[in-house]
Amino acid sequence: MNNITEIVSLEELMYLWLSDKSKTTVNTYRHTIKQFMEFVGKDLEEIRLEDLVMWRQRLQLTYGEVTVNNKLRHIKSLLSYGYKIGYLEHNFGSLIKLGKEKNRISEKILEIEDVQLLINGAKMLRDKLLLKLIYVCGLRVSEAIALQWRDLRRNKLTVFGKGGKTRILLVPDWLVEQLQQLRGGSSFIFVSKNGNKLHRSMVHTMIKRTAQRMGINPELSSHWLRHSHATHALEAGCNLRLLQQSLGHSNISTTERYLRLNPREGSSDFMTIQ
Repeated sequence: MNNITEIVSLEELMYLWLSDKSKTTVNTYRHTIKQFMEFVGKDLEEIRLEDLVMWRQRLQLTYGEVTVNNKLRHIKSLLSYGYKIGYLEHNFGSLIKLGKEKNRISEKILEIEDVQLLINGAKMLRDKLLLKLIYVCGLRVSEAIALQWRDLRRNKLTVFGKGGKTRILLVPDWLVEQLQQLRGGSSFIFVSKNGNKLHRSMVHTMIKRTAQRMGINPELSSHWLRHSHATHALEAGCNLRLLQQSLGHSNISTTERYLRLNPREGSSDFMTIQ
């Protein structure tokens, strides 16, 4: 394959590869690549299939299938990109198959009562409203903490999601009114005590502590609220296509996972035995 760039180092390759990714994604991918390169102890151009196989085996000793697959996806993506632009002669990543993951979303769906309990348990008004907005609108935590006041126009919220995708969500009037209580000198809606933009680690810690204090599953994370939003919306009769748009899913098959978790009817409904 012809080399279509003049890059000569892994760092230059990674810069191009990650140029359109969010800061969070860049940090995650870089961490994985660093892990991999330290494990193999050789240049990327020298990587062979056996290196990938041995790394997967090492990962499986420490991580679950989902994490192993995610890390493999990062490496496969880098190798594929390097091959496409001519930096690598071969793409051995294409020969590595991902393991089959169990759908554990059902374990991460809260009852409505637990959602309310979590919100009530938050000590600060900011945290209560952050939890409400994440749940009511089905936001990712990264989307919520990045929101600025200019993104909220009356009851319409412009959300900047994964991959630079933008979507507009409707926010209930009562929640818009409550959010106004947070207005201050910052352009961001949710800020720290110092007036700076909230970091996702602060939200993670707050949720863990609140869940523990209220006697809710200690494994709970902000993404559980997003899963719960999707499930509760479908149970209430929300259209699947509308839910896809609200969540910002590129593929409707991703949204359909929630249908399989909470079917509204089944073949057992047609059985007459009692």
